[in-house]
Amino acid sequence: MTRVRLAVAIVLSAVTLSACAIQVGGQAVPGPMPSTASASAPTLPKAGQCMNAYELKVLQCTDSHEAEVMSVGEMTGLPSAYPDTQVLRKAALPPCRQTLSEYLGSGDADSTRLRVWAFWPNEQGWKDGQRWRLCTVVEISPDEKPLARKGSVKEILKGNGFSTFQTCTQGSPSKDQEVKVVACNTAHLAEAVPAGVVSLGKSSDPAPSKEQMNSIANEKCTKAVHDYLGSSKRTDVFPAWRNPGSQAWSEGWTNAVCYAEATKAFNGTLLGIRDNPLPN
Repeated sequence: MTRVRLAVAIVLSAVTLSACAIQVGGQAVPGPMPSTASASAPTLPKAGQCMNAYELKVLQCTDSHEAEVMSVGEMTGLPSAYPDTQVLRKAALPPCRQTLSEYLGSGDADSTRLRVWAFWPNEQGWKDGQRWRLCTVVEISPDEKPLARKGSVKEILKGNGFSTFQTCTQGSPSKDQEVKVVACNTAHLAEAVPAGVVSLGKSSDPAPSKEQMNSIANEKCTKAVHDYLGSSKRTDVFPAWRNPGSQAWSEGWTNAVCYAEATKAFNGTLLGIRDNPLPN
């Protein structure tokens, strides 16, 4: 029996990155760091299998679980001595991020509460010669913890699944460094929009400047938000977006995420609101 020792990391949330909109910008905010654990399993789980967020025991996807395996790979080109956390994150997270949209069936993944949760060997496993990388996807609750759920999320965004996992925020994506994710059926100030994930480059390339990111995001986010609203004339709802900070960029978060942001909190949805009053 192979003893598998692991560490786990969650990719930075879209709502804990630096903020900017047409009017303002912000600074990068550090995201949650990995926690370390150890576990035993005869083999690593395979793509399409389900498990919980801190152990490698395979669970039926039809039963309650927290994580779903998207891919299993190897980390190469790293030193024989156990790398520090930042090096491990930079090695493990970008390929997991690349897998996310393909697995979920849409480029809208970063606009949702479906996030990458990556595993790799801990220090003892590394000494034993393990170099595996396990990429899973989890649904995140408003308090940024993995939610237990039933059923597979494979290609879940290819159909009508976006609204089920859509990101809504209590604070202002355009003004606040940190904004709290809330359920979209409760009072909120902004909604991430479909077709509102804007590629800014590759993590292997230098990150663009804030001005360059804003220039790329401006036109695309404005169109995505106006299409979402069904109107380009509103003054109480405007396009906003969140850009990655330098740490997030190096870990594969290379997209801006577009939001429809209102001037005051509302209930309901902005989808197709056109020129009607904000929902209460």
